[in-house]
Amino acid sequence: MLMIPRIKQFRKFSEASQHGFTLVEMAVVLLIVGMLLNGLFVALGNSAESSNRSEASSKLQQIEEALYGFAQANGRLPCPATANAPAALLGQENPAGGGDCAAGFGSAAHGFVPAVTLGIQGPVDNLGLLLDPWGRPYRYSVSNLGTAAARVFTNTVALRARFLAAPPPSTSPLLCVAEAASCVTPLTRSAPAVVFSVGARPTVASTLEAENAGVTVNLFPMPNDIDFVSAEYTDADGTVPYDDIVSWLSYNILVTRMISAGQLP
Repeated sequence: MLMIPRIKQFRKFSEASQHGFTLVEMAVVLLIVGMLLNGLFVALGNSAESSNRSEASSKLQQIEEALYGFAQANGRLPCPATANAPAALLGQENPAGGGDCAAGFGSAAHGFVPAVTLGIQGPVDNLGLLLDPWGRPYRYSVSNLGTAAARVFTNTVALRARFLAAPPPSTSPLLCVAEAASCVTPLTRSAPAVVFSVGARPTVASTLEAENAGVTVNLFPMPNDIDFVSAEYTDADGTVPYDDIVSWLSYNILVTRMISAGQLP
């Protein structure tokens, strides 16, 4: 007689536990899960972007060192690689042997890092151009100081003659890198060469980025003067979006290394 109430009580508890979630409870759970997943995806995206930017910066430093090493070995800097080069020059400086670069544009020669000429390994596209983590070619610009027959930085004889005849170009700008467009607040006015990645964004999103990609050449946004911008990174939601990663050679370091290698004076 005493067991009957207990059995009834157990059945009631069992039936209640099998009742499950209501639609409202399921909606709340799904909302919470969605918010957690969204936060996770944002965090993963930010982490991937940070990793890509770090990788690109490291590769630009490697390119810098390769350019200094090339100058020490050859007495000059290489010309840029171009997107319209003949098959024999894919990924190499154009023209072979330097001189008056085929990518000339006013006071600078603008093109791409000649990875084959520099001996740099990495992913390349069908044109032989070295690619950054976002699958876009690294840009390379070199000063066109001098005449077509004797470009100073891409001609061994002209570079030696310039070094012996003139002081460092502090008053006559080479390539200018600044924090704003039109070389405002310059970081340097005497860069012999500039290398950069256009970052994750495929389009030019601000006047700052436009300084590094003023015209389109062979479907690629390219610089068209001697001014470059190296600014603080801001994503697409920034007031002035900017995600280029810019690096440059130092005239003094270039000369010092060439002297140590016996290329100058």
